[in-house]
Amino acid sequence: MNAKGDANRSVRMTKQRLYQALIRLLQEKDLREITVRELTEQAGISRGTFYFHYADIYALMDQMEAAQLDHLCELMDALVPSISQEDVPPALVTLFDYLYENQDVCRALYGKSWESEFTRSAKEVISRRCLGRLVPDGGTPRQQYLLAFAVDGCFGCIAAWQARGYQPAPSEMASITWQAIRAVKEKL
Repeated sequence: MNAKGDANRSVRMTKQRLYQALIRLLQEKDLREITVRELTEQAGISRGTFYFHYADIYALMDQMEAAQLDHLCELMDALVPSISQEDVPPALVTLFDYLYENQDVCRALYGKSWESEFTRSAKEVISRRCLGRLVPDGGTPRQQYLLAFAVDGCFGCIAAWQARGYQPAPSEMASITWQAIRAVKEKL
């Protein structure tokens, strides 16, 4: 590997350490209570290295949130076209697998009750994606209410699943959620 490849790998590793440190700290306290000093100590990097990559902790959080929303958009792009099928789409199972495998990240970004600012952003992304694909003209007020019900219901299922210790298995939760999504889709 060349020097540039090594540098890119080093940057990725540094950012990953910062992400993980921030996630751990967010399990204990709100973002506004976290200092750069404790973040860098937790990550095992210098403050100078942190400031080389980010202006402040909020910039790091913004980058983490943007990456999560991009991932969510990819899953939605795979999920929405399959909404008419009977079987649970693989993208929905992938989503629940992701939530299960990344519980700390989800709690940090979505909040313990799944009612954070990031959750509101994620709901908005999902709603726009669904409206754009299912009712391209923006839909009637009735369709918009049904979609809001479906999106909030999905997040409610996830919150309840988290509260129950991520039981049942992700594939079963995907199946339960898929039944609810299809029931609402029939009314659109």
